[in-house]
Amino acid sequence: MKKAVLFDLDGVLLDSMPYHVQAWQSVLSPLNVTIEAEDIYLREGTRTSELARELLRQYQIELSEQAIEKIVSAKSQSYNQISQARLMPGAIELIDDLKYRQVSCAIVTGSYRENLERVVPEDFLNNFDTIIGGGDVTVGKPDPQPYLLAARRVNLQPAECVVIENAALGVRSALAAGMPCVAITSSQSAEQLREADLVLADLQQVMEKLEEILSLGENET
Repeated sequence: MKKAVLFDLDGVLLDSMPYHVQAWQSVLSPLNVTIEAEDIYLREGTRTSELARELLRQYQIELSEQAIEKIVSAKSQSYNQISQARLMPGAIELIDDLKYRQVSCAIVTGSYRENLERVVPEDFLNNFDTIIGGGDVTVGKPDPQPYLLAARRVNLQPAECVVIENAALGVRSALAAGMPCVAITSSQSAEQLREADLVLADLQQVMEKLEEILSLGENET
């Protein structure tokens, strides 16, 4: 049985993706860039600074590093101001169940720690053994570094962990780290998430299949 469950945050534990889209639209509209939701969803899991650079490259806009840093800061401020994100249905119950089973829990997100602390209830965050944010790694998803760091922080081997994701880049990050991955279709389709070991609709289904999820990869040779 797995000893830790590592969760992505946005779109998995927190219903926040629409507000991220709105924030990006707000800060990039002065550059005459029209951001579509798919632009953000397909890059979900990328660190905020990397995402800014990718969006600017996509729309062929060249800016100085200082200007990019200002966009990143403005996006974070915009998100914090407009966000009315709530915990996903089942999030509290799922974490409570895992803690009862003495399974370690971690958050692994491309968002920066100081930003997520503004929108996620403190009493909920206190349930997690570690939180890996965009500022804790040098490269983000789909690189395995974020999930490997989380495993080290909870003193476990990658094979002892399972990941819950909702983005293709996050799924690839988990698999590259040597961890089985369950994906939920909160912002991307089952087809887009097909690389995951298991694709489910939401956290309610995760709870229903928790025994199976905690045993993923156990029979592999």
